[in-house]
Amino acid sequence: MQKKHSGQIAIVILLIMVVLLTVGLSLASRTTQEVFLSQQEAESTRVFNAAESGVENALSQDFSGISAETELVNTGADDVSVTTIITPQGVLETQITEGSTVHLDLAGLAANAPISIEWSKLSGCNLSASIVASIYYNSAGTIKVMHEAFGPASPCAGSRNTDQFDQAALGSGSGGYTYKKTVNIPANSLYMRIKAVYNDTPLRVLGAEASNQFFVIRAEADNDLGDENRAIEVGRSLSTGPSFMDYAVYSGGDLAQE
Repeated sequence: MQKKHSGQIAIVILLIMVVLLTVGLSLASRTTQEVFLSQQEAESTRVFNAAESGVENALSQDFSGISAETELVNTGADDVSVTTIITPQGVLETQITEGSTVHLDLAGLAANAPISIEWSKLSGCNLSASIVASIYYNSAGTIKVMHEAFGPASPCAGSRNTDQFDQAALGSGSGGYTYKKTVNIPANSLYMRIKAVYNDTPLRVLGAEASNQFFVIRAEADNDLGDENRAIEVGRSLSTGPSFMDYAVYSGGDLAQE
């Protein structure tokens, strides 16, 4: 009888040991997995930060001398390689916030060259931005400025009426853009400043591809000792004065407005 109980106790002890071993292995596996995930997250953050530093380094560069795709010197560290490529584009395509201004280089374009401005991807008139374009040009040694204002066609109300804004028909844009207006620039045009009013808007400008109007910056970081890879892509328009300068006028000589 005693031997029989001894066998049962041994089986119970064995089962308890199996359960404890299973729980211990499970905890060890979970702990190992959490440590691995924590290390992976830290490494991913480190590689992402390296890619971000590549973008910041590119944005600090002088873009005036960039006329073709340019690869910057490796900016990585601590076993992380960073490749940063700056690609100039003749088409200005960006997102502008309400009240902000982008710059378009018009130097070298012929008189009456058509510049097409497309904006908004919304069909609601009162949800879409309107556009104010200011063209600066040289007229016999005098710098002049010509303003063009246009917005969505009716039924926009109030300050968007036809007395103040030329109307752009719904669906006149292409490639997903809702509205489009074409401006024929005067001779000896220098540059154009384009401002969004009433709302933020995506914007695309065609017709001035002879000059670089926009730059795409792509920084890609790789961990040389692992398989972590992160990439960041941003866009940069041409440098220009802040938007409030649209309302400030200064000239060492004559300045005229048409």
